[in-house]
Amino acid sequence: MTGEGSDSNVNSPASRSGGPRARLYTILEAPGDRDPLNRIVDVGLVLLIALNVGAVILETVETIGRAYAEFFYAFEALSVLVFTAEYGLRVWVSVEKLQAAPIKPWRARLRYMVTPLALIDLLAVAPFYLTTFIGIDLRFMRLFRLLRILKLTRHSAALSMVGTVIYSERRALTASVTVMLVLLVVASGLMYFAERRAQPEAFASIPHAMWWGVATLTTVGFGDVTPVTAVGKVLGAVAMVLGIGMFAMPAGILASGFSQEIKSRDFVIEWRMVAKVPVFGRLEASLIADIVSMLKPQVAIQGEVIVREGEQADCMYFIASGECEVDVSPKPAILGPGDFFGAIELFKHDRRHATVRARATCQLLMLTGDDFDDLLGRSENLNQAIMRIVNDSPSHQGHRKIDNDADK
Repeated sequence: MTGEGSDSNVNSPASRSGGPRARLYTILEAPGDRDPLNRIVDVGLVLLIALNVGAVILETVETIGRAYAEFFYAFEALSVLVFTAEYGLRVWVSVEKLQAAPIKPWRARLRYMVTPLALIDLLAVAPFYLTTFIGIDLRFMRLFRLLRILKLTRHSAALSMVGTVIYSERRALTASVTVMLVLLVVASGLMYFAERRAQPEAFASIPHAMWWGVATLTTVGFGDVTPVTAVGKVLGAVAMVLGIGMFAMPAGILASGFSQEIKSRDFVIEWRMVAKVPVFGRLEASLIADIVSMLKPQVAIQGEVIVREGEQADCMYFIASGECEVDVSPKPAILGPGDFFGAIELFKHDRRHATVRARATCQLLMLTGDDFDDLLGRSENLNQAIMRIVNDSPSHQGHRKIDNDADK
């Protein structure tokens, strides 16, 4: 496939042929892909975004802005060119994301263009074109250039998680904000009636009193507006105590949401690693979940021997991050994130057939022999699968490929 005319709909064979559009989609959109170009593009875009934000900040310093005005403009034009090309290419390849859906390419692209990330990409370049091609002074729109920092959400798992948590906890956050608004109105109204005669300027109306209410309920307490009557002081004390509790509520909601999101992501990653083991992948979901809950974290520093040839196998390992080297012939095998080792030896209660050491600092997840035996006692399917592996698998083993071959 070389152009738009070849894809009558997203589900066409051409759209799944692995052509330039699919290749570009992998480079731009595939998260966690091991393609070197994917990483280079990500790092380059993150660096360009950071430089743009820095340029916007420095440009507001009058001496620097005047001295380097031409440089800032040239850098802005170059950045807009890159960001525009990125936006256009992302719109073009967005069709690949909906391959399984019977939808026309233009509809798929339109659907992508109204997503939050696509709108951020558009707003990041729109001010430049508006100030260049419209004969109106739109310098105030330069502030929108700071929106480019939001483009980092595409490249940062942490920033992406913030949006996910806020969306997932939107109902609880809406409820807490509603309670705070009610408290603000009530506290401001009571303070207005208590202080309006003593301080007619500061508490001239309920909207005036709301400034005191916001400063007090948020526990900021600027001190420019304070109650002077006895009733007002009592109300102020109550408002301060209630404010601590009210504003702790959304903080607790977000903290709980972050904790749950991190656990969910870790669970999904660990589930996928466990399911990659052929004998585990055929188990029912409840047993895979039990295996995930049994995994124990372990860190191996660079050069550390994780298992040694000849030792009795008492556990198997999944690699969460880092790299390991397996001493097998004719040359060592390199294992990366998502790979596993030690499965066949553990299944057969055999000794280690190869030495495995950390090639770089590794985060490992370990399944012990005791936990594995406990699983055998609960699953007849697992027992049968293990017996088949024991009878059919080769005697040597060291990495995932050998495990997969043994299970076939």
